Amino acid sequence: MGYLFLVGERNAVFTFKSSTNALFVILICLLSGFANADIGVIPQEQEPFSTYLSRVEVFLENNKQILNSNNKQAEIEAVMPYEYRPAEHCGESSVGLLLSHGLSDSPYGLRQLARKLNDACIHVRVILLPGHGSVAEDLIDVHRDDWQNTFDRSALTFQHEVDSLYVGGFSTGGALALTFAQEYSDKTQGVVLFSPLLKINSSIDWLSPLLAPVLTWLDHDETDDYAKYASIPVPAIAQAYKTAKTIRQNLAANPLSSVPVFVALPEDDATVDSSVTRNVFDQYLIHPKGQMLLYSSQLENHFKDRVRVINTYLPEQKITGLSHTSVHGSPNDGHYGENGDYRICDFISDLEDFTRCKTEDSIWFGEKGELLNSKSSHGARLTWNPYFDDLVKDVVQFIHSNL
Repeated sequence: MGYLFLVGERNAVFTFKSSTNALFVILICLLSGFANADIGVIPQEQEPFSTYLSRVEVFLENNKQILNSNNKQAEIEAVMPYEYRPAEHCGESSVGLLLSHGLSDSPYGLRQLARKLNDACIHVRVILLPGHGSVAEDLIDVHRDDWQNTFDRSALTFQHEVDSLYVGGFSTGGALALTFAQEYSDKTQGVVLFSPLLKINSSIDWLSPLLAPVLTWLDHDETDDYAKYASIPVPAIAQAYKTAKTIRQNLAANPLSSVPVFVALPEDDATVDSSVTRNVFDQYLIHPKGQMLLYSSQLENHFKDRVRVINTYLPEQKITGLSHTSVHGSPNDGHYGENGDYRICDFISDLEDFTRCKTEDSIWFGEKGELLNSKSSHGARLTWNPYFDDLVKDVVQFIHSNL
């Protein structure tokens, strides 16, 4: 039996199999006046994850930009939050890992990683941040507190369902995870970060809060990717800037010594300043069991002072090194993987080179910048990690060693 409701001026249609979920969602909508479109993606305190999923699905049904109308449900499912629960053979003791995607991204990018970690008996839950999964314009009015509240509420609910709670994320999601871990260190067993945003890789990132009130877009390209946005509005960049600045200041004032942190990042990152991340790790993320995995196109393999370096200049694979977007990506992913159906070429201005980047069978991949340009004028930004399986093993080892 199904339950269908029409709510408010938006004429949103809610359909549920569960009357409990339906009534819970309608109550929230009535209390909020249904004025905020993001009501669909901000969890309520101690809200069951199943109820949260129902609300997000309704929101996306009504708000997501669909690129292919014949593929609507698959495009919605791609950006939905999700969880993978441990199998019965994993035993009674449960380990949970809450993950968040980054700015302009969606839960899709973490799905292969989540599946692999779940194979190792880890209960993985991945959330959707407000302003994401629908249209890029939804990021214009989102505040960083919306992101942090979404993460914090999700983590605090999750910690009641597992015996040991780990938190983590990619890029901006990593900053949110660190913020939670510092405030709730007594509830956090460890932190797992992939290319975390601790500073935007720009010498003028401080301008973004000044520009945000008067400039909405630096560029505004229509996305051709159902799993993420092509452009980010300036107000959202300003919120990311403030998120990173705040966590740096908080860690400098109060280093995180009681919670171990695992960080995987590329040395050459065009989006976040990896040198700042390394300094923060050395100075403020000081638990002795903390680990950093640094992918470098120049340094040789070595291990020293909690940091392991892996050289990722792989000319035989036409890879110049890992990018911001590739660290947590699986080569086997059907969308972003080695033989996936999508390539990131939007940084190429020449139309002929852009077309070659999108269509040629054998091209170079890496982080956008001088090294990739020196190899090819039509190389794509790498979206998978050739050492993905090793990364998964390292994360599993880190989690198990800190239980």
